[in-house]
Amino acid sequence: MDHSSNKAFRAAGLVAGVVLSMAIALPAAAQMIIAEPMRIGVIMPPVDPAAPAWEQSVARGAAQGALIAEDEFVFNAEMLGMQMSLVRATATTAEEAVAAATQLVEQDGVYAIIGGYDNTQAAAIGAWAEEANIPFVNVGGASDSLRNDACHATTFHLEPSAAMYIDAIAGWYVRAGFRRWYVVTDGSEESLAQQAHLTQTLQERHFGIRQVAQQTMAPGGPVPDNLVSEIARNNADFVLILMGAADQLAVMTALDQAGVDMQVTGFPYPETQTRAYFVAMQAAAPTIGTNNRVTTWEATLDAYGAREMNARYRQQFREPMDASAWATYQAVKILYEAAFFGGSLDPAAVVAFMAAPTSVFDVYKGIGTSFRPWDRQLRQTLFLDKISDEPVPDTFNMAILVGELPAIYMAGTDPVERLDQLGTTAAQSTCGR
Repeated sequence: MDHSSNKAFRAAGLVAGVVLSMAIALPAAAQMIIAEPMRIGVIMPPVDPAAPAWEQSVARGAAQGALIAEDEFVFNAEMLGMQMSLVRATATTAEEAVAAATQLVEQDGVYAIIGGYDNTQAAAIGAWAEEANIPFVNVGGASDSLRNDACHATTFHLEPSAAMYIDAIAGWYVRAGFRRWYVVTDGSEESLAQQAHLTQTLQERHFGIRQVAQQTMAPGGPVPDNLVSEIARNNADFVLILMGAADQLAVMTALDQAGVDMQVTGFPYPETQTRAYFVAMQAAAPTIGTNNRVTTWEATLDAYGAREMNARYRQQFREPMDASAWATYQAVKILYEAAFFGGSLDPAAVVAFMAAPTSVFDVYKGIGTSFRPWDRQLRQTLFLDKISDEPVPDTFNMAILVGELPAIYMAGTDPVERLDQLGTTAAQSTCGR
């Protein structure tokens, strides 16, 4: 991107921030300029050249999302006479993530942490953050346990919860007429928790739908020989794979090679929301692998503030914006706005501002969003992508947007009430109990 284009995009970001500030009822302190440097810590996964392309995409997207956010908000801060910076660290394990978070706070002076690109690191940083009284934005850990029994008052979840993802999948596929669901799990605690929520949501929200059977496959193990015959024997019309990215791909490949032609999808872990994963699905399973996938963000979204964000990212990095890049950018934006509009870098003040029901954040999904008071989960819409049936020269065209849930623009709709139809309700939540 050339300098003039960069400047224009930065200015657009500043204008958006001013518009947002006018839309929120701000305390008087929000008019104050913050004298101390605004430092935000980001703990990202390293790019491992030996890892599958979709894992590299998550790590690369996180780094690029941080870069584009820093470019914009450093400029915004300078325009207002303030200093802002991102301080980066990488971690591959929970222990490394906690050590990095400790250093970022104690040595680098950050007032907040972004991280948790998987459930394990999200849990570890969340526990550390509560003890350290530091705001933490989870951008990749979807586990419902993080929002219930293992919840923390200083953790805010930008990543949608597993319950939100499952509810969205149920909403789309039930309305599409699929009545007999076959579920494949890996027997892990997380996989079984996802299945339990699926059972609950089908029973309580969708009449006439049922799981006809379930099969467990060991993580990394061979696909069961009887999977195809069991799907046929139970007269299933839809298959949901509640497993990791590699195992989802293995199941789809096996079904495709056996000549199965039906709707199959999997749990949307960050790796499975990348264009690199879509390419792998199409190549390995040309029929099964070109079905629909749930995503947190879609690079072809051409409305709201998404048009400018997607265009800027694609121009600067020569690739589409995947979910990890969007999440990292938005986490920086939220923490920047919480400090500036709250008028303080004090961690307790930032936490209080983010948790306040009057605080609204624009994440470029068409409506202001807020964090639920009972579990600190960001209310937001989710998207449904259709994977291309044919190879494409540009991965930007690897998927097209075919759905958005929930529908928040129906007449008489309360947006907050509508958004709260995805995920754990206040009555169901065990956070703080």
